[in-house]
Amino acid sequence: MKKIATYTIQDWLFSIANGRFDIDLAESGIYPHRIEDLSFSENYDLNYSLDIGQEKLRQSIADMYQVDLAKVMITNGSQEALYLFYRSFLSPADHVITFTPGWQQSWEVPNHIGCEVSKIQLSRERDYQINLAQIIDALRPNTKLIILTSPNNPLGITCSAADLEALNALCCESGIFLLNDEEYLTDYTQSVAHYRGLTGAVSSLSKIYGYPGLRVGWFIGELSLIQDMVNYKRYTTVTNSSLCEFLAIEVLKNRAQYIADYQAMSAQGELLLNEFVSRWPECQMIPPQGTPFAYITLPKTWDSAHFCQQLLAQHHVLVMPAEVFEDKHAIRVSFGRPQSILRQGLEKLDEFIHFYREHHVD
Repeated sequence: MKKIATYTIQDWLFSIANGRFDIDLAESGIYPHRIEDLSFSENYDLNYSLDIGQEKLRQSIADMYQVDLAKVMITNGSQEALYLFYRSFLSPADHVITFTPGWQQSWEVPNHIGCEVSKIQLSRERDYQINLAQIIDALRPNTKLIILTSPNNPLGITCSAADLEALNALCCESGIFLLNDEEYLTDYTQSVAHYRGLTGAVSSLSKIYGYPGLRVGWFIGELSLIQDMVNYKRYTTVTNSSLCEFLAIEVLKNRAQYIADYQAMSAQGELLLNEFVSRWPECQMIPPQGTPFAYITLPKTWDSAHFCQQLLAQHHVLVMPAEVFEDKHAIRVSFGRPQSILRQGLEKLDEFIHFYREHHVD
C-alpha cells in the first residue's frame, strides 16, 4: 500500500515550528482556556466511555442542533470524525469533489482510499465563493461525495445561503452526499445537517470554545452511517477519554457565555488586524465572516512559505503559509487572541514586512 502524503499543516505546526515561536498567530481557534476555567459538578468516574460517546454529552449536542440523539456521535476532535466518515463511507470506486485552498485531509484521505478526487480552486476573482457551474462540470457518474468547509478554513468566508441551497439541490438530484466541516458555526440551527438528502456535519470544542486539548468533537448524521463509523472507531481509538467528555459536558453548560466571549474577542482582534493591514496596500485581507482568523494575500512575487519561515526565524512569530492549504502568496493570521498578545505579534509582523519588502528581490 502506498504511503499517505505528509500532512503539511501539522508538519508545519508540530515539527518545523515546534519550540521556535513565542507568539502563536497560527492556531485557528480562539485563545485556549486553562483547566482553572472549568469546574466539576460531580465526582466523575474514570471508566471507559462509550464508543459512540456518553449519552449526556450527546444529548447536549443533540439539543444544540435540535436533532434526534441517534444522529450524534462523539469523536476525538472533528479531525477523527472526518477520518472515520471517509473510511466508513468511501470505497476505491468513488469520486470525491473538494475545494482549495482547504484542508489537506479532505483530498489526501479519499485519495489514499483509492478514490478519484477533483479539487476545485476557489479564486480571488470570485471572492472565493463556490461556483455551481464548476461543480457541475466536475461531476462524474461515480461522484459520491462533495466536501465543504463553511465557514471556510483558511479563507474565513461563509458559503451564501443561496449557494448552499443550490448545492444541496444538486446533491439531492444526483444522490451525492454533502459533508460540511462547521467548526466555526455558532448557530447550529443553520447546520447542513438540517438540509434534505444525504448530509453530515462535524464540529468540536476546539475552535470557538477554546478547548482543543480536550479533543472532543462530534459528527451529526444518519444512524446507519454513525453505526458504521462507530464500528471503525472500535478498531482505532475505541472511545474518547471519559474525563474529557465529562469536562465537555461542563463546557456546554455555559455554551452561551463561551460563544459571547468568542465573538467579543474576535471582534476586538479583527479591528486590530484591519488597522494593521490598512498600512500595507500590497497586502489584501479577505474580510472574515465568523472566523477568528483572516486570509491575507501577499504580492504574487512573494513566496509565502519563505516569508513565514523567515518571520519565525527572525521574530519567533508563527503564522500559516498558504502552501499548507495548497495555495500561494498568502498567509492566514489568527486574531482571536488577548489584545496584548495580538498587538505584540502584529508589531513584530509589521517590522518584518518592512524588512522583507526592502530585501525581497522580485
